Amino acid sequence: MGISIKTCSLHNKILSIKLIVFLLFSFCYTFLFCQDAHFSQFYASPLTLNPAIAGTYTGTFRISTIYRDQWRGAVDNSLKTFSASGDVKFNLNYGNKNIPDIVAVGITFFSDRVGTFDFNTNQIMVTGAYHKALDKKTKQYLGIGIQGGILQRSINYEDLTFQDQFNSIDGYTLFTGENLPSNNRAYSDMGLGLYYTVTPNNIVNFHAGVGYFHLTTPNISFYDIPDIIDPNLIKTDTLHAKWSAHTGASIKTTDRLYFQPRVNALFQGPQAEINLGATFRYKISKTSGEYLLFGPYIRGTKNYNNFGVESIIAMAGFEKNNFIIGFSYDQNIKSLISGRRSLSSLELSIIYIGEHHNEDNFCPQW
Repeated sequence: MGISIKTCSLHNKILSIKLIVFLLFSFCYTFLFCQDAHFSQFYASPLTLNPAIAGTYTGTFRISTIYRDQWRGAVDNSLKTFSASGDVKFNLNYGNKNIPDIVAVGITFFSDRVGTFDFNTNQIMVTGAYHKALDKKTKQYLGIGIQGGILQRSINYEDLTFQDQFNSIDGYTLFTGENLPSNNRAYSDMGLGLYYTVTPNNIVNFHAGVGYFHLTTPNISFYDIPDIIDPNLIKTDTLHAKWSAHTGASIKTTDRLYFQPRVNALFQGPQAEINLGATFRYKISKTSGEYLLFGPYIRGTKNYNNFGVESIIAMAGFEKNNFIIGFSYDQNIKSLISGRRSLSSLELSIIYIGEHHNEDNFCPQW
């Protein structure tokens, strides 16, 4: 009898842990609010940062990919986030080849996965942007962008265990009586953006922008269907609209060194996040097109009423002509101080800019 009680207690603890994780990462009920996944190398995922960034590079087309592996040392199945985008631009000369207006189109695929329950969020978006030349001398541009597409969420119920499945002896082998909804939902989604850039000389470039995502603020609850008649169930899980404000500069300090400070602030529902830091871009030799990239970043977050430093980030990369690869490592400060299992994350980004020209309308992505 003692063995049965201990076994039952152990299974109940495992069940409780699974249910807590399930609530945190999937339904975001009651006091929890859904929040988009983020990237530490936010500048390497341009079309998820701001739709108006489409076409802002020196070249003809750009392909950007980034992969994030989060909390591998703390959970059995780490959180994985991936984004890939491509955009192409066209010059509208109107008789002015030095500073033409620019039209750009792009497409983005985004995927976020919580492996414990095979809970997936996928998104595909089409982007259009127009950049108006404001001043020839300082190469000023003001751009506007729009995105539209589909957001899809799914979960695998086979990976979930409910209390009524426990057989009171050795496991959860019984059928559940839970009235589960469809495990696959899709929603329309839209985003807007503004982007400004100025290059007054060959030493300094400045840019700033703002993006607004999830204009439709859809109800993404799986239980938002008429078949679920239980009045006690919460059927509303709003995906809050998100603001993304960002700014940065590229400053040539010597013949071989560039200083590139960057800031990105995100606001979504009650949550807020600020990423800031700088990348140092060092030219390996005066005659080569090869650069070393390195720099520190820091992230601060606001959850409910508290705001504080969440993570410190180290970034390193390599650039050769129109090919850029970047690597970053996040370390959660609280887990480092408390001695708990490390809440660290790794990111890898790759950017390729095709048909590179000597025109200087826009600075490179990094």
